[in-house]
Amino acid sequence: MSRKIIALLITIAMLLATYGLLLTYFTINKQKMPIATNGKIDLRNWAFEENGVVRLDGQWEFYPHQLLFSRPLASGNSYQAPSLIPVPGNWAKQMDTLGVATYRLRILIDADNVVYGIKTAAVLLSNRLVVNGQVVGSSGDPGLKEDYLALNKPYVSYFTLKHGWNDVLVEVANHEFKVASGIGESFQLGKADQISRIRDLATAHDWVVLTSFLIMGLYFIGLFSQRRNDLSLVVFGFVCLFIAAFTSVSGERVLFDVIGAFPFWIYFRIQMVVTVGVGIGFFMYVYTAFRPYSHKWLTKGGLMTGICLILLHLAFATQITTGPIRLVTSLYVTLALLYATYVFVHAVLHKVAGTWYLAVAAMALNALILNQNLNVYFGVPIYSLPPVEPFLVLLMLALLMSLRFSNAFQRIEELSEQLLEADKHKDDFLARTSHEFKTPLHGVMNISRSMLDDVANPATAGQREKLQLVIEITKKLSQLVYDILDLSKLKQGEFRIMLASVDVRSIVEVQIRFYAYLCSEKDIQLINQVPVDFPFAYADEIRLSQVISNLLDNAIKHTEHGTIVVTGEERGGLLQFEVRDTGAGIDPKDLPHIFEPFKSIEGKQKRGFGLGLPIAKQLIDLQGGQLAVVSTLGVGTTFTFTLSKAGSTRKSTLNPSSPTEPYMLPNKEYSFSTPFIMNAEGNRTVLIVDDQYVNLKVLLDALQSLDYRVIAVKDGYEALEQIGQPGRIDLVILDLMMPGMSGYEVCLEIRKRYSLLDLPVLMVTAALQPQDKVAAFQVGANDYLPKPFDLEELKARIGSLLAMKESLGRAVHMEVAFLQSQIKPHFLYNVLNSIVSSSYTDVERARNMIVALADYLRGSFRSSNTDERIEFDEEFQLIQTYVKIEQARFGDRISFQSDIPEAAYRLRMPPLLLQPLVENAIRHGIGARIEGGTVQLTASKADGFWLFTVIDDGVGMSSELLNLLLDQNESNGEQGVGLRNINKRLRFEYGTSLELMSEPGRGTSVAFCIPDMQT
Repeated sequence: MSRKIIALLITIAMLLATYGLLLTYFTINKQKMPIATNGKIDLRNWAFEENGVVRLDGQWEFYPHQLLFSRPLASGNSYQAPSLIPVPGNWAKQMDTLGVATYRLRILIDADNVVYGIKTAAVLLSNRLVVNGQVVGSSGDPGLKEDYLALNKPYVSYFTLKHGWNDVLVEVANHEFKVASGIGESFQLGKADQISRIRDLATAHDWVVLTSFLIMGLYFIGLFSQRRNDLSLVVFGFVCLFIAAFTSVSGERVLFDVIGAFPFWIYFRIQMVVTVGVGIGFFMYVYTAFRPYSHKWLTKGGLMTGICLILLHLAFATQITTGPIRLVTSLYVTLALLYATYVFVHAVLHKVAGTWYLAVAAMALNALILNQNLNVYFGVPIYSLPPVEPFLVLLMLALLMSLRFSNAFQRIEELSEQLLEADKHKDDFLARTSHEFKTPLHGVMNISRSMLDDVANPATAGQREKLQLVIEITKKLSQLVYDILDLSKLKQGEFRIMLASVDVRSIVEVQIRFYAYLCSEKDIQLINQVPVDFPFAYADEIRLSQVISNLLDNAIKHTEHGTIVVTGEERGGLLQFEVRDTGAGIDPKDLPHIFEPFKSIEGKQKRGFGLGLPIAKQLIDLQGGQLAVVSTLGVGTTFTFTLSKAGSTRKSTLNPSSPTEPYMLPNKEYSFSTPFIMNAEGNRTVLIVDDQYVNLKVLLDALQSLDYRVIAVKDGYEALEQIGQPGRIDLVILDLMMPGMSGYEVCLEIRKRYSLLDLPVLMVTAALQPQDKVAAFQVGANDYLPKPFDLEELKARIGSLLAMKESLGRAVHMEVAFLQSQIKPHFLYNVLNSIVSSSYTDVERARNMIVALADYLRGSFRSSNTDERIEFDEEFQLIQTYVKIEQARFGDRISFQSDIPEAAYRLRMPPLLLQPLVENAIRHGIGARIEGGTVQLTASKADGFWLFTVIDDGVGMSSELLNLLLDQNESNGEQGVGLRNINKRLRFEYGTSLELMSEPGRGTSVAFCIPDMQT
């Protein structure tokens, strides 16, 4: 058997059970009451206190076409003999449906002066109640057609009955309703308090039903406003509203109590339209809520029938309303509800959640409609059945919605778990994919760079432009990869924040220097206005640097010209920073969305904000601050973020003009005076620079076992001071983020004095962004080591850099050996010519020249020239030999003077430092003058250093030539090579350099100083 047939059988069974229970309830245990006979009813034996009210049912006298009280006959005329009519009932058998008539009943009472009451019901369409000649109540105004007013509203009347017979007249008029007329429901007579209770019960019944369905209707319509994809909600809401509206115009007609009486034709149309509306609503509801289990053709037929009935009732309600039409309307609503019940049961059989609740609610509504039909067709009072139907419907719907919400919540929880799992997989996929992207991206970038720098096969201008574009695109993609990785960590809560006291100004300075380099081709000025003495912030140095980098990058992207300013101020116990640009600005309606990942803004110029701003906001949030933005189109944008102030703040007036001024570091747990020197006898000198004493201590401990002389300083100013002093420094380990002068600035100053090979720099920093590494190498760092670092790795990098410097030293020393060969061929040729010519005229002079030449060659070619140190006495002997040769050649044109203290002869120094200087002075200084000149060699000692000076009064040089002689990037002949070699060795050995002074025509002075080292 199919489910449809089973559903139909279950529906019929439920209907029969419901109707059977209701009919049994209305018929069983009905109390037997007196019945009116021949227009009289004897109530002498009826105990009102024990038995309650009595229905005045039975045979009433009926006077058709007559209104006995309001229109009595003239004197002399007699009334038409009355007939008997059953009450309740219709007078259609006695007269036409439309017209006037009077009902009369005589009541026999044995009590005296007792207040009684009568509860009327539906009397079509207007009536007047007269007891013992007194009008005690009315509904409308019964009369002839010209002065007739229909109302048809039940009411209660109170009056006193006398002992014996009492006369009750009911005048009725109906000039509109063709279906029925007369007293359609029982009149109830009882004591005043009993009638009052019945009235209250009837009114309460209607109000309970009305308010219940009204609330339900509004609830479902309101629910639809939140769930617009479920049309069934609003349909069922209107069904409930239609039931509430029908209740208001039936039973006690409570609508009249609220808004007052109104014409019957309006009242009747409302009643019929809402009745049909209930049926249409049920057809619509099952179709929208349970479409798979409904019948499309039946739904369409039901809807078309309902629409036709509504149109007929709206246009011709009173004209076409007859018994059959009225019956069709009632059957339409009943069948619609039965069809809905069938669909609910069918859905139950398919295990649709909650449909049992709807099926029970549908049966409750069937009971409500059956009660209404019994009232309409059989005169059974509506309030005869307690108002359990609306409560049952409310309970079932509440359980249904609770079940749906529970299921929805459970489903949402399941979906949330699935979404979280999917989101985690997505993040894992992004992270892994991003890692995989890095290698090919860097490959593309490096290959493009190699093609761009290929000297053997240079690219054309167009190719270079395209290659540069490829490099820029891969840079952006590489940054996007890092941003995706950061965002993935942020979303998974794996992002580590290490809060400490941080110098924000130093961080800002570093980032501004880097981005100033990047936007050098733009007409943009980057300005750091964070005060030098600004308090320290409690933040993560690495992530704060990333935030400022992202904000500056965003500002540069959207600024074509103008300024980008970073400011800082202390406000309300917090540190507030602003990144302000003069760019294009952002539309106010787009501001709430710029912190959304990959958000694109549509407008005249489509703009995207990528991941930089969302990451910046989340990083600031993680550090306990807030990031906000204000912007004006065409004016610019300002990003503002706050950070907590560090517990111990710096109190300093440190500025570039006072580099030696002391300041207090935020961390006072560990400190020592600087510069601090460890292992003064070490064979290599390493300068470490860091603003944190703890970091200095870690580096000192790490280098202690390496036999290095270590100098520890706490800022960039002290570092430059140490580098500027005489003495050899082999390596600088430099922190990037430092107050006052950043590591970038220190490195730039070092490179102004020393090349990459002369003084290696190892940059050590907590910054992890790719641009930080790029900037470090751009300012001249040899290597880069991020914090926290492994000590073994640190030692390995230090060893590598020192080995590089040592290789440079060996190359420089080897250059000394070749220096003499660079000058000998021409020198030997001239000396030999002088010897030959003298051998004919002055043999003794020739012999002396030969001896001097032999001594000079012996001194030039001795192996000690490649030694690291020789005594100055050996160097001075070579100088004297060379001078003798030149004096033998040029005679009195050359004068050599020396002022050397005795202690200087024992000074150990690198070979060939002074002899090439004396040679250059003789050959290129005084040798270029016809009259010759004097060369002076002096040595003096002061403050532990020896100062050697070579002075000549020769032709001199211009300042341009002086700079060119020591230029490390030019080759300027033999002299330049010799001077550069000496300068290199001085820097390598002692950290000093040649000092040259010269004026054209007035001679030249060359000086250098070296430490006093006797061993």
